[in-house]
Amino acid sequence: MKILVLLVFILLNISLSKEILTEDKLKNFMTEDNPNIYSILGKKYIYKAKIKYFKGNFDTKLKASYEEKNYPISKGKYYDFFIEKPIFYGFDLKAGYRYAEGVQEYNNIKTSKEGEAVIGLSLPVINLISQIDIRRLNLFKARNFYKNVDFETKDKLRKFYFKVLKTYYKTVFYKKVFKLEKQLLEKAKKRLKFIKRKIEEGLLPQIYLVEANQHIVNRRQRLLKAKNEYQNSLNELLTLLNLNKEEFNKKYTLPEDLKLPTLNISFEEALNIAKQNRPDLFQFKYQMKILNLEEKYYRLLSYPNINLDMYMTKDFKYDYGFKFVLNADYYIERRKYLGKMVEIKKGKALIKNKYDSKIMQINVKIKNIFNTLKTLQQNIQNAKNEVSLVQKLENAERRKFILGRSDLFYLNQREIYTLKTIKKYLYYKFDYIVNYKKLFIELGVF
Repeated sequence: MKILVLLVFILLNISLSKEILTEDKLKNFMTEDNPNIYSILGKKYIYKAKIKYFKGNFDTKLKASYEEKNYPISKGKYYDFFIEKPIFYGFDLKAGYRYAEGVQEYNNIKTSKEGEAVIGLSLPVINLISQIDIRRLNLFKARNFYKNVDFETKDKLRKFYFKVLKTYYKTVFYKKVFKLEKQLLEKAKKRLKFIKRKIEEGLLPQIYLVEANQHIVNRRQRLLKAKNEYQNSLNELLTLLNLNKEEFNKKYTLPEDLKLPTLNISFEEALNIAKQNRPDLFQFKYQMKILNLEEKYYRLLSYPNINLDMYMTKDFKYDYGFKFVLNADYYIERRKYLGKMVEIKKGKALIKNKYDSKIMQINVKIKNIFNTLKTLQQNIQNAKNEVSLVQKLENAERRKFILGRSDLFYLNQREIYTLKTIKKYLYYKFDYIVNYKKLFIELGVF
């Protein structure tokens, strides 16, 4: 007896030492250590690296070259080294040293034996006026693509978290059903003892023993099915949380019941919150920003492309020298410009229509959830009343059976129907909780 008490005490302590895995604690597993989470976040890090790549277009560049030739009728030597630094709006600053001797193959540069220092500036005139260039465009696009992907990531996390929540509450539901099936089996076992005693007293025929055993076999099958559903749902949850079963069994336990939350928000309030919080809606904002800057840049195609290069040299033996270069080109047909403007215009229209379509979808989803929650509230109350009634009928049938005024078949049917009704009541609660959580996930609050 002492050993039994000690065993119960130990088991009770183990049970009490376990932590209840509440909904709030689920977010503790939403970290990058979870492969399910990193697979969502990975794309974001790739686009963050792209920003650094396009920043590299503004890096200082060191250039050097060396040429030496010895042809039958000409000789020459040329070498230089320069530092090039992009400044702003396409401007490039160039400074360095060069030396030229003899006849050069690709230019007519000549220097003294001491060589010369060179400083130059490349000025894209139209880029200066418009205050934009391809380097800034690419960097701006990279930054906004990153922000766009960041909100895309948050949207995927939103959907993933709902999947976790749904699986979590489904597992709690199946745990409760598993417990009810155990209780149903215990009723049959308890009744078997009662029947055996009545048969020994000669008050019941032997056939009752066969029927009672058949009920036990049936309920064991039901229990195995319920256990399988619970275990499968638990495995799915642990996979989503990246939590192994041994650690879960050692540290955690699930809640015993489904607690109904209270909805204290109107449809209009919900829709406004969704417009302010939904991460997928913010994606359209950054997609539009990219097209706006692309439009600003590609409008330059409607103007001549004018580049002004200026160089100043200082030969270390002779005097200063200067060089000015003006280059210009212009597309007469302007098909590139016209085609790009149409592309951008249609792109903007597409983004706007996608945004409007998304708002309509959100509107319908939120409205449907509100309708579902309202219906479920009524069904929960009706099912709760029905549970109370069927339990009274079951208890009455049990008393009749004990008094010999009913048979085992009807009592078994009453117990099965009571369990079925309780399961229906629990499922309505589960469905209500899931839709309640889905509402706030749809609002972008998670």
